[in-house]
Amino acid sequence: MNELIELWNKHTFKITAVIVAPLLLAFFVSKVQAENIEEIVVYAQEVKTTKASPLTSTTLFEAIMPEKTWMAGGYGASTLYRERGAQSVHTTVYKNGVPANNPGSGWYDFGHDITSGETVKVISGANGVMYGSGSIAGTVLIQDTIDTSVTARLGSDRQQYISVAPTSWFQYSDFSIEQQARNDNTETDKYKNQSAKIIADAGDFKFIVNAVDYAYDYDNCYTPAFSQSNDCLQDGQKVTVSVRNEYFTLGRTEEKSEYFTEGVSTYQNESSRDYFRIGDTTNLSTLLEVTYGVDGSKEQYNEHSDDNYGVFVSIDAQFILDYNFGIRYGNDDQNALRFGIAKDQFYLNVGTSFRKANLYELYGDSYVDANESLMPEEGTGYEIGFGALSLFRYDFEESIEYQSGSMATNIIAEAVYNDVGTLILDAVTEDVYTNASYYNSGSYSTQGVRFSNDFGPVSVMIKYNDSDKPRVAQYVTVITFNKMWKDVAYKLRYVGSFDRTPGAYDFLPEGQEYLDDLKKLNFYAVKKLPNNTTVSFTALNLTNEQAEVLPYYDNKGREFNLTIQYNW
Repeated sequence: MNELIELWNKHTFKITAVIVAPLLLAFFVSKVQAENIEEIVVYAQEVKTTKASPLTSTTLFEAIMPEKTWMAGGYGASTLYRERGAQSVHTTVYKNGVPANNPGSGWYDFGHDITSGETVKVISGANGVMYGSGSIAGTVLIQDTIDTSVTARLGSDRQQYISVAPTSWFQYSDFSIEQQARNDNTETDKYKNQSAKIIADAGDFKFIVNAVDYAYDYDNCYTPAFSQSNDCLQDGQKVTVSVRNEYFTLGRTEEKSEYFTEGVSTYQNESSRDYFRIGDTTNLSTLLEVTYGVDGSKEQYNEHSDDNYGVFVSIDAQFILDYNFGIRYGNDDQNALRFGIAKDQFYLNVGTSFRKANLYELYGDSYVDANESLMPEEGTGYEIGFGALSLFRYDFEESIEYQSGSMATNIIAEAVYNDVGTLILDAVTEDVYTNASYYNSGSYSTQGVRFSNDFGPVSVMIKYNDSDKPRVAQYVTVITFNKMWKDVAYKLRYVGSFDRTPGAYDFLPEGQEYLDDLKKLNFYAVKKLPNNTTVSFTALNLTNEQAEVLPYYDNKGREFNLTIQYNW
């Protein structure tokens, strides 16, 4: 695979001229009808499509794959998605066709996505050819939708949610909850979330705006004098704008957040991304399909910026087996290759992907030193599967790691003693803090096996992860039971994550090898009433299992919701 990359780098112009240029020309002259770019899935890998609904889930991450997502505390806390035993920065999230990972942190925070109607596709595996930086372990595609309806929900912890969609092009929602975010604190913390959505069709074009405004009251922050406080507030906004048709996407994402300690602003950041993508799918014959295009973005994080662009080609062919070959070439060594074969229930995929250092890793701040020489992470993924069983392995090179800061005491002047050893003058010292930094550390790997199958009304997923990364569960089990009885749809789902490896800041009690197991039993019941009305009841963490997700932060306790929705 490395040899192919080197060949590509040496002959970039020739390959572009021979392969890419004719295909781009065909884009402008072809009369062949193309598919929506976001709907093109050319990989013989696990693809999960879900319609996220406020009837059966509180947040978007609860609706997709909760066994792969963890929340560091209550509502509003960072909620991150992990695929194939890798880190959250190794999964790229696209929202309405636009990459939405924060240019500063590198991850996508699901914590502020209060469900109001989305279609979600999850693609596991190396997807760097089609989706660019960060799609090493997986890709999540979110498409906003609007159902003309009024939805109201009441729940535990004074939880309130209302969503109004008077037309098919506009929707507004409001969510609030009072909770205890930190497990050693008895005070009440609040989270508020207001969102608006616009979806407008203009001929072949679709215009989508998604805006969120939130305020998150939490615990365990620090004043400028480094004294601990529980009077902490994060105020933020997230906006995604996209204009799309069958052939191109233009979009922009913005995120702003400001942090307050005891009412005083202590930190703020702003990030944005301007993005474009042009592409098409051409059927050269009934057995040969080519997807091709170009994409690029300009990312901004506070006062720093970066440009990314690339060209890609993916070829699907049928001859005894189904074949896929893809290649991407981009600036700053953002290159990727992919090869896959499939037949009926069998598939085999090999692909390279990359993750360019995010802007915070590159430029830091007052607490983190800049390192503008960081190289992109490179990953090679291998997956083989048949039916319900799949095996995977991912090898990472030039891994970008965090080196924490340190405090040292320097002696400016030695202590002075007299001839009999009596102290005359104390030593003069100063405390010197060395900033944290990011660096390329070398290599690591993750591997595992996954089994997923339906047995009548019962579906079972069992997964084993062997990962070098902290807080990754070695064993994951999801068991779901579905039942229809007297016009009521019931669902009972158990999610368990076991043997989570501790990180550097996870201080375990003596004799404890792993972090607390995460176990959750969820219950859902939905009934359709006359006059287009639907009533649902949800009980999350029914058994009230408690586990420390991060130091001093437990998973959410038992939660009840009652939701009524009227559609027209």
